[in-house]
Amino acid sequence: MRSARWGDWSWPKGKVAPGETLPECAVREVTEETGVRPALGLPLPSVGYRLPDGRDKTVHYWAGTPGKLVGGLSPEPVSGSAATAPGPAARAEEIAEAAWLPVREARARLTRESDLPPLEALLEHAAAGTLRTRPLIVLRHAKARSRAHWPGTEGDRPLTSVGRSQANALPGLLAVWAPEHLLTSPWARCMLTLRPYLRSRPDPDAGLEILPLLSEQGLRNDPDRVTRLLRTVLDAPEGFGGSLVCTHRPVLETVMAALAPACTPQALAGLPAANPWLGTGEALVTHVAASGRIVGVERFRGEVPGQK
Repeated sequence: MRSARWGDWSWPKGKVAPGETLPECAVREVTEETGVRPALGLPLPSVGYRLPDGRDKTVHYWAGTPGKLVGGLSPEPVSGSAATAPGPAARAEEIAEAAWLPVREARARLTRESDLPPLEALLEHAAAGTLRTRPLIVLRHAKARSRAHWPGTEGDRPLTSVGRSQANALPGLLAVWAPEHLLTSPWARCMLTLRPYLRSRPDPDAGLEILPLLSEQGLRNDPDRVTRLLRTVLDAPEGFGGSLVCTHRPVLETVMAALAPACTPQALAGLPAANPWLGTGEALVTHVAASGRIVGVERFRGEVPGQK
């Protein structure tokens, strides 16, 4: 993108809107500035620099593939040529020009050398065969009523008001990766956590599998089944698509133990290593290469006002 104000060439970027997570911001900004909604992949190195007014700025980047086409521009230019997209009218004061470029031309066009690390990392992943990934998201259910103060059964224990807010904050975040296979415990607190996201989809029940083995009782009955399920998802054939597993804190230890052997050393460093593994309503996003290896790990929560 060429800035209308400063005249420099850089990557699409912008400010996080209220109630928005970093991945949501990345998707929105690229969509607004290029007309193409991206599907996010591996996280890339962040870039820090000082603005002309003296403020410091840090920008977070991801690899991505062209998803939904919003405007009339093809996101796949002919090899060796560039495709140019006029910035949307609403962004005309910010964006003078937008272009899709081959790697060599993109490197030459960038104004700041500090913008190169994301591109270099992307090329390294491409050379290693780890650039194309699919997401495997592990989601801990949102905050539920305490066991001590719930008169019903363990499987019926509902979310608190905080938990409902956490669940309502998830649709935008999960839509960034849009997992096709949704595997969840049947217990109420998991189903209620997923409900807002399911309702946001064109076909709420598409790809949904309710699996008792992902409940706390299922773990007690046969912990090896959880391990086998994760192994099956990791070893899925190319084209299988993204997956989400929604479960409980006691099950997460077994989940993490199943994921760890598939991680590269760098990814393993980002895997939760101790109880409680994830916070309530928190998602662990792992990026799985075609080989079944996990080559990237991130953690996110939907943005809830007042949540820490």
